[in-house]
Amino acid sequence: MSRLFSLGFLLLVGLLAGCTTVQEPVGRKARSPDSLRAENARLRDQNRALRDSLQLRRNVETGQYYRDLRTLQDQLNRLTYEVRLLRDGGMTVTIFSADSLFHSASDSLSESGGERLRALARQLQSTYPNRIVRVEGHTDDTPLGDSLQERFPSNWELSAARATAVVRQLIDLTKIDRSQFVAVGYGATRPRAANDTARGRQRNRRVRVTVLPLPKDYSRPFETTW
Repeated sequence: MSRLFSLGFLLLVGLLAGCTTVQEPVGRKARSPDSLRAENARLRDQNRALRDSLQLRRNVETGQYYRDLRTLQDQLNRLTYEVRLLRDGGMTVTIFSADSLFHSASDSLSESGGERLRALARQLQSTYPNRIVRVEGHTDDTPLGDSLQERFPSNWELSAARATAVVRQLIDLTKIDRSQFVAVGYGATRPRAANDTARGRQRNRRVRVTVLPLPKDYSRPFETTW
């Protein structure tokens, strides 16, 4: 009897010990550190995406999303506008007929031309003191006479000389730094009208004065104005 009891006790202890043994599932391998790190990174990305999604939903509900969208659209419109201005040489301040500024077939300013430039200088000084001022000279396509060709080989040189004469006068008449002025000569390459009439040729003989946009911080585009 005692032998049977001892044998039964040992069998019970063995069964209990077997029930508490933890075994790895059949076929499952231990995860490597690299695998665990990759899994952790994936879970972080999912968590970040969920937070962003919740933030977007809150922005839509509060109207912030649409305010940000309008701000970005304002930025895009302003950039598009200023790219077009830069492509076109700036914002036009005024266009003078060359005949109203210079003596005939010359880069010498007339008395009335000097008066016109004084009025322009006051406008530039009060409205655009920090802008780049760009002066363009344009001519018609009439070839220069022999006497003029001694100074100007072509209309191109004449237009550049006229633009430079205007720049020199504006520097003298304003406190704007000379480094803010640009003189450009186009000759007859950019006509406003056909050169086959006197009226058309007169329109093409001109001086265009522009200002270029300043670099801006577009973080608050509604505060940027010309």
